[in-house]
Amino acid sequence: MTRSSLFSTTEEEKCKLDQDIIDQNDDEFDNDNQKMQDDDDVDDDEDGELSDSLPTTDDGDDNTSTTNLPKGIPESFCIIDHRRIPKTGFTNLQLESAFSAENIARLKLTTDDVTVPVALLLLFPEQFATYTKARKESRRNKILVSRGSPSEKECGVPHFDRRNLFIGKVADRVHPGDTIAIQTRMTHNYSECRNHDSAPPFELPVVYEDDHFAIVNKPEGIVVFSHKNGGYGRNSVKACLPWVITPPKAGLVSVMRRPCPVHRIDRGTSGLLVCAKTKPAMAALAGMFRDRKVKKTYTAVVNGDIQESNDKSITPNDAKRLGACIDTGGHTNDSASWQLIDDDIEGQSAVTIWRTLRKMPLENARNNTVSVVELKPMTGRFHQLRRHMAWVTNCPLLGDKSYDGGGLAIQLRDNGFYLCSNRVSLEHPFYNTPQGKSEWAAMRETMLGEKECGNVKVTEEEDGSVWIHCKIDLPAKFHNFCASAT
Repeated sequence: MTRSSLFSTTEEEKCKLDQDIIDQNDDEFDNDNQKMQDDDDVDDDEDGELSDSLPTTDDGDDNTSTTNLPKGIPESFCIIDHRRIPKTGFTNLQLESAFSAENIARLKLTTDDVTVPVALLLLFPEQFATYTKARKESRRNKILVSRGSPSEKECGVPHFDRRNLFIGKVADRVHPGDTIAIQTRMTHNYSECRNHDSAPPFELPVVYEDDHFAIVNKPEGIVVFSHKNGGYGRNSVKACLPWVITPPKAGLVSVMRRPCPVHRIDRGTSGLLVCAKTKPAMAALAGMFRDRKVKKTYTAVVNGDIQESNDKSITPNDAKRLGACIDTGGHTNDSASWQLIDDDIEGQSAVTIWRTLRKMPLENARNNTVSVVELKPMTGRFHQLRRHMAWVTNCPLLGDKSYDGGGLAIQLRDNGFYLCSNRVSLEHPFYNTPQGKSEWAAMRETMLGEKECGNVKVTEEEDGSVWIHCKIDLPAKFHNFCASAT
């Protein structure tokens, strides 16, 4: 079995997902609405598929400083790209290539008279692949129109006459010689959340953070996103983030109004959660989760004397080839073999690599035994880890009321189920970009020197890529249970 066989997403589906990410999510940030659903049954492992929670990303060179960028409208925005409609207008060929004759007539398009979304589609085809995308961006106050061209100031910075500059709307008409500009936010509003209460709604430890993203340690019993109809109020990770995360440095372009989780883990699961501070970081991180490039490790306690099978055994090198992170941190005997579960869930490929760490006696457990296991999901299906343990190994998570089968297991539900995301490794979303590499070169020695101990490790791989590795201790719940069981 090759790694490529594990991931069935086609390039067309990936492009569609990226477009969904871009299209759907600035509405949430602009309206300050909580649109994500998250309850007791939200999946533990379905990472990188939150297309309705991610911010728009088509902001050009989003990580540049604002020093040499013209002010937008309002001045908390800056202009990051602009293009002028040719003096001769668009050609009939351009219009006919992009629109049907019916739509040209319906929109009353001519070579010298088009709407703002049409101009975006024709002038910025790499950013606006569809007319729908151009219309949506025009509704978000991200598009400016200047009657005429900007003048050049010193150092080549364009100057827009603000008397002729206005926010372009969907129905606005533009003409030859007009300049269409794209602007992006350059400030955050973390403090707006903090001002409501002096203390965060709950304790949310920050394991790692920089100007681009952060990794937090989500407590058990806390949802990542509040229900769209309310119900959790401020008791969600997303609502708490502005209290605990440091805003990006001043002048960074395309910062998000508020930090946002990139993926989600179940309410009953504790552990590491990746969050973005900027739109480019969100796009990069979402792509990593979508393409299964983030290496995740969970620890769980399962109900039963779990058995390892010779025909399902794989070597550490096999596990690495499948994308698992085997050699960073963790328990003893990293050379031990691993077990492979390749068992579809609801018709989709689902792959989990696991091994046994220890076994303990426990009354009322299956075979009067519980097992501590280490789990590495290679895919992200709904409740993948919980289902694979229950359905394939016949050892459901201890206390998992959804999959433990009832009977004597009901007596072991008092403390919820035991599942913690305790390790994660991923590429840095900025330091591996062309601009980020120059910044990394200036801080490389400091970063590698300061981050070689504790719960965070920063590494530079042979190919020059920068990786962040985080690990946390298991919650007290695990240690208390193991102590009482022995």
